[in-house]
Amino acid sequence: MDKEKKIITGLRGIIPSLHTPFSDQKKIDIPSLKKLIDHTIATECSGMLVGAVAGENSSLNFDEKNRIIDECLSYNNNRIPIIISCSAKNQKDRVALSKVAKKAGADWILCQTPDKVSGNELLYCFNEITEVGPSNLMIQDLSWVDNGMSDEDIMLLFENINKFRALKIEVLNSGPKYSRILEATNHQLHLSGGWAIMGMIEALNRGVHAFIPSTMEIIYNKIYKLFTENKIEASRELFNQILPILSFTHQHIDIAIKFSKLLRVQEGIFENSTCRSPIKNFDSFQHEEALMHINQVEALQYSLSLS
Repeated sequence: MDKEKKIITGLRGIIPSLHTPFSDQKKIDIPSLKKLIDHTIATECSGMLVGAVAGENSSLNFDEKNRIIDECLSYNNNRIPIIISCSAKNQKDRVALSKVAKKAGADWILCQTPDKVSGNELLYCFNEITEVGPSNLMIQDLSWVDNGMSDEDIMLLFENINKFRALKIEVLNSGPKYSRILEATNHQLHLSGGWAIMGMIEALNRGVHAFIPSTMEIIYNKIYKLFTENKIEASRELFNQILPILSFTHQHIDIAIKFSKLLRVQEGIFENSTCRSPIKNFDSFQHEEALMHINQVEALQYSLSLS
């Protein structure tokens, strides 16, 4: 391991994972994407993640991913840090996207660990990606069904890939894993939580550096700010107000994406809530529940903007 490797001092706080807006014809809606970038900056987020799971990455072809990378980096214009997802189903595309990100001027890429790859094979995979990519790598440790990457594999990568500077953990029972990895890396690896946002207060207590949700930026930023000001109970009380919303959205990632796009329409950021397959429209019961929660989000964000 490079003995000079130090913890990232930036990227603290809320770093939303941007959804990809689509037109009625399911084409990428660039004007809406630009509105979302402006909104992310205006709400004082610490950065943004582009083209990951929330962005319906698996539905985008290579050319569409390439276009999103170019459009987002160009329009953001270094206003806040931007992390480009290079996750893909095959290694050839991961490497190619990493090259695209570097050429477009990205400082950061994120890549999800490939399925059923571990040990030296995993090390080779990420070495190949980082050799052609930007200066900083965030690895996405994602599993809907188990504890994700082994601690041994994380340490293997940390000790042998200098560009591996951050780990996004979103697995079952994320809490203890945060603490184990922070201790094992002597707090030199930046940690963030995504889908595990349900445990935000616990994660803050454990020393997690950043959170990567996909909406409700005003609320999450206020929760984070209160915590960092040592107003722990106020932070917890505000977080508790959104738990019913998280309970609804965290039934499934597809529900979370559809809900978020409906919220973006209500906020005037997206033209419509179109998603690509396999994400389905809500039935009448889901839609009614979603609208109730959206109204709650808007009311809470409005009240916080006045305080």
